[in-house]
Amino acid sequence: MKLLHLQLFWYEKHQTLLEMEDLPVLTPAQEQELKEWSKKRRKLLSYEVHQQPWVKVNADGFSSTLLLKPNGTLTEKDLFSEKALNGLWKVIDGFLFIKVISGEFIVEYQIVGNTENNIHSGFEYINGKVSSYSKFMKLHPGA
Repeated sequence: MKLLHLQLFWYEKHQTLLEMEDLPVLTPAQEQELKEWSKKRRKLLSYEVHQQPWVKVNADGFSSTLLLKPNGTLTEKDLFSEKALNGLWKVIDGFLFIKVISGEFIVEYQIVGNTENNIHSGFEYINGKVSSYSKFMKLHPGA
C-alpha cells in the first residue's frame, strides 16, 4: 500500500487534508476499511491517459480541462476562461503525476485510478504542500 492511497483514503473518509508525514497509524478496523477501499482503485496506464481530454475539479470549485499529449507534455485550460498553462505528466507505478508551473507556484497533481467509473481522485499540491482534493474525469474521445 502506498502512502498516497492512505492519504486519499483518509481524506475520502474524514474530509481532512493531511501531509504525508501527518498520516495516522490505522487501527485494525481502519486497516480493513482501507483494504476494502483499495479494491475500488486501479493503476492508470500511460497509453490510456493521453487518448482523451480530462476535466479536473478541485474541492474548492476550480475546474479546468487537461490535454495530455503522448510526449509527456500537457496543457491545462481554465474551464471558464482562456487562461492556459503548460506542464508535464507521467505515469509511475500506476499513479498519474502532473506538474504545472504558474509564476512562482509549482502545482502538482497525484492521481489514483478508480475501478468503478472514469472519475479518478487525487490531490493538488502547491509548492510541495497538499492544497486541495480533486476529481479527474476522462471525457469520451471526440466529446
